[in-house]
Amino acid sequence: MGNLIFNIIATTILALIRPIGDKLREKAGGEIDKSIDFQSYIFSFTTIELWLSMVFCRSKLNFYFFCFLLIASFFYNAFTEDFLKNKYADDPRLYKISTISVQAILIIYQLIFFVTLEDGHFIDSLYKREFQIAMIWYVVVILWLSYYLSNKLLIRIFEDKDIYRKIFITLQIVFIIIFIAFTIYNYININRFDFYLDRM
Repeated sequence: MGNLIFNIIATTILALIRPIGDKLREKAGGEIDKSIDFQSYIFSFTTIELWLSMVFCRSKLNFYFFCFLLIASFFYNAFTEDFLKNKYADDPRLYKISTISVQAILIIYQLIFFVTLEDGHFIDSLYKREFQIAMIWYVVVILWLSYYLSNKLLIRIFEDKDIYRKIFITLQIVFIIIFIAFTIYNYININRFDFYLDRM
């Protein structure tokens, strides 16, 4: 039960930290920069994917994904500092292209995560009933983050009704559909997993 409570508390904090931060900035009269929206989106969805991997006990995949993020972050920072920010410092396409790239990476990661999950996969993080509750809760958190953070991005980064906005909306819908479909499938076929704690 302890792991389930930790997951619920941690994901709840993740889901609420940005809205609370926005309220506090509004009361203080501060403005929210585009970079904050961009960073919040990356941090929230990357973190939720990594936590989900831990729930599913995909430590090796988690490690590869984390290493990839570090390498990608290094090259992205070098690229934006040395080229994009000098040539396109005021170009709104910088955040648009960056956000869409992150979406594509998250979708690819999700597909790899789900396709490589085999029957009989060993799970020792939660009991079966706790696992089912966690999956439902992760869907709620993903839907809330998608709604709140996507709206912020649509207002400040994808405000123009151009091709970038359409791609962003499409990719976010694809991300949600894949996640929900995967969750429903595994909830219905929960017995495909081997729950170590239920055998103790």
